[in-house]
Amino acid sequence: MARSIPEISQSIRAALAAQPVLAGLNSPSATAIYKLLADVFATAAWAIENLFDRLTASVDAKLAQARPGTPKWYANQLKKFQLGDLLRDDETGIHYAPGSTGQRLISQATAKENELAGKLYLKVAATDAAAPGGLRSLTEAEMVQARAYLKAIQFPGMRIEMSSLGADLLRVEGVIYYDALLDLPTLKAAVRAAMRGYLATLDFDGQVYVARLEDAIQAVPGVTDLALTRVAARSGQLAATVFTRVYETAAGYITEDTAPGAGFLDTLTFIPNGTV
Repeated sequence: MARSIPEISQSIRAALAAQPVLAGLNSPSATAIYKLLADVFATAAWAIENLFDRLTASVDAKLAQARPGTPKWYANQLKKFQLGDLLRDDETGIHYAPGSTGQRLISQATAKENELAGKLYLKVAATDAAAPGGLRSLTEAEMVQARAYLKAIQFPGMRIEMSSLGADLLRVEGVIYYDALLDLPTLKAAVRAAMRGYLATLDFDGQVYVARLEDAIQAVPGVTDLALTRVAARSGQLAATVFTRVYETAAGYITEDTAPGAGFLDTLTFIPNGTV
């Protein structure tokens, strides 16, 4: 990790002080030539150390993606899966034939290793502009092909579990206080759009933070205050999980609850602020 300029400058001055032959370099002036030179060299050393830090981080990131068998490698390989195309296994490795035209179905994939279970867990999803959140789960027929592809590329002895679930569903209850001068239907639409927008910004397999959801709502012009009383999420038909700080998505992505009466505007109460 790169040192700060003052740290480097101090180490240079300490090295100078440790040399008896340089005992004469003891000027109290902050602009003494040897002090200025030390600062110049410290600045140059700081710049070089930072460049090496960036290079190291870049190389590490590329190695993590390229190294066969790592979780990141599996996630990247799944994005190369082509629907309906056969794989070749030759001296160059396992790959699709040149000119293969099958659809690259999987647009989102993550891999997490659970050392206690001794398994690698993969989550995948496909892009669908018509679906809430822009993603969808793979169909059973698509999963059959994806699992066959995964089996062909996986390393011997590796225990892997792959899933593709429908979006987690978020339900938010509470009170929104707003400027009474504003048109309520317009404000409601803006609040809903802000909440959906926050969910859309989450990384795949990301986490929902209550505080950040509140920030998104409060950023809507006209919202003066809010009090969320219950925030809960569910996966499929499973019981909802109530959370007060953070929620980790089961599917990897999350949208507004679509059950009747469970949408954001159904469960949030809007109260005008400043009415007489």
